[in-house]
Amino acid sequence: MLECLVDGEISDRILAADRGLQYGDGVFETLAILGGLPRFWQAHMDRLAAGCEQLGLPVTPQAVLLREVQTVSAGHRNCVVKIIITRGVSGRGYAPGASVKTNRIVCSYAWPVDPGKLIETGIRTRICKLRLGLQPALAGLKHLNRLEQVLARAEWTDKTIHEGILLDAEDHVISAIASNIFLVCGDSLLTPRMDRCGVRGVMRANILKVFKSRCQQRRIMLDMLPEADEVFVCNSVRGIFPVTRIDHWEYSIGPVTREVQQWLSNGISSPSSKG
Repeated sequence: MLECLVDGEISDRILAADRGLQYGDGVFETLAILGGLPRFWQAHMDRLAAGCEQLGLPVTPQAVLLREVQTVSAGHRNCVVKIIITRGVSGRGYAPGASVKTNRIVCSYAWPVDPGKLIETGIRTRICKLRLGLQPALAGLKHLNRLEQVLARAEWTDKTIHEGILLDAEDHVISAIASNIFLVCGDSLLTPRMDRCGVRGVMRANILKVFKSRCQQRRIMLDMLPEADEVFVCNSVRGIFPVTRIDHWEYSIGPVTREVQQWLSNGISSPSSKG
C-alpha cells in the first residue's frame, strides 16, 4: 500500500465493529490511475452510486472522492486506487439500525507488474469448480463480500493458468474471477447477462457502449464456449486479455479481440477527472 485515508484522515485502521469487516456490508471500486488521472472515472462513480443506493447507503459526493483519490495517488503517475464505502460501526446483529454513518476508505497501491506480454500472447484459463449463487438483489454490484472469488482462486496453484472462469448454479457462464468475459462469434460480441449474479465491470460497460451494434448480453451455456471463434476477458485496471485456452479448448487471437484492444490503446478510454 502506498497511501491510505480513512474518512479523509491519514490512517490505515478501522474499528473492529465496522460492518464492512463484520458482514461485508458495503461496496468498493478499484480504479486505474494513468498519467496521474483516473481512467473511467464517471463510470466508476456511477456504479458506486448505484451500489450505495441498492444497499441503502448515503452517496459520498464525487468531489470528495476525487479529492481523496488525487491525494493518495499524488506523486505516482501510474497506480491503482481502491475506494471502499462501509455502512460503518454498529452493535451485534444484522439489523443496520436507523441511522447510517458510513466509513470511507481510499487507498493507493503500486501499479501491477507490466502485463504487456500477456496482452499480446494471451492467457490460459480454467473452469472453476465453485458455482456462483443466484441472488438478483446483489447482481451486478461490486459489494464487499468476495468469498466466492476467494474460494475459486484458491482452486489452483499452476502459475501458467492466469484466470478462472466462473459458472452459476445452473451452469451458465458468468465471468472470470477478476474480469468479465466476451465470446466472439463471427463479428458479434457475446457477454453474459448480469441480472442474477456476477459483477457488471466498468471495462465491460464501456465495451458494450462503444461496440453497441455488435454486442449481445445473453445467457451463455458451457457448451457455447468451444463454438466461439475468439474469447477475451477484460478488467478496468489491467485491460483486455485474449484467451488462448479454457481447459482443453483452444482459441486463436483474432481480429475482433485485437480491434477491441486497439480501441483501448488508442485512448478512446483516456483518463478523465470529470465529475
